Amino acid sequence: MKEEVEEIKNAIKSKISFWNNIKSKKLKAGLIILSLGLIGLKVFTTVLTFEWLKNLLA
Repeated sequence: MKEEVEEIKNAIKSKISFWNNIKSKKLKAGLIILSLGLIGLKVFTTVLTFEWLKNLLA
């Protein structure tokens, strides 16, 4: 259990280090927009899937 927690902590630290090493504000803004877009796409497709399933079962 402790190994998994340490592995997660190390992964988070490496991602924070990667983020801090990016100097370009445009690249950071692009990564944020891309992340939000992917999350929005996932939510949108999930809602459509459940809506389709509800209509199929109705």
